[in-house]
Amino acid sequence: MNSGRPETMENLPALYTIFQGEVAMVTDYGAFIKIPGCRKQGLVHRTHMSSCRVDKPSEIVDVGDKVWVKLIGREMKNDRIKVSLSMKVVNQGTGKDLDPNNVIIEQEERRRRSFQDYTGQKITLEAVLNTTCKKCGCKGKEAAQCECSSRCF
Repeated sequence: MNSGRPETMENLPALYTIFQGEVAMVTDYGAFIKIPGCRKQGLVHRTHMSSCRVDKPSEIVDVGDKVWVKLIGREMKNDRIKVSLSMKVVNQGTGKDLDPNNVIIEQEERRRRSFQDYTGQKITLEAVLNTTCKKCGCKGKEAAQCECSSRCF
């Protein structure tokens, strides 16, 4: 779909701009919205469609629907512009901003970053103390903490 020219962010609305767009495509993970005034589409992830849990985006929107969205993120990734939109911070009837100070958006971003997957990292457990019990020779414990203390007296 690329016309040979690199994509730019020049025609995109500014960050946190609210506009009405048309649903171009609905997927299992969200809906792509046509951005007026440019050829670009933005994604409303299912977690940004409603303040309630959304399992099936197709139950919320259909292709051709007009929806109010707020541009909450834009980034260059692999020479492509990725645009993130939110419906849940905009009143769908009036287009009024329900999060004018972007508090909800910032809290969700912080929460998302703090729960990264660290399962690939190995954890090595070592003895807390590099000591040996003087009574029984048990490594890693002092005599007062060793299980032998009750037996050795």
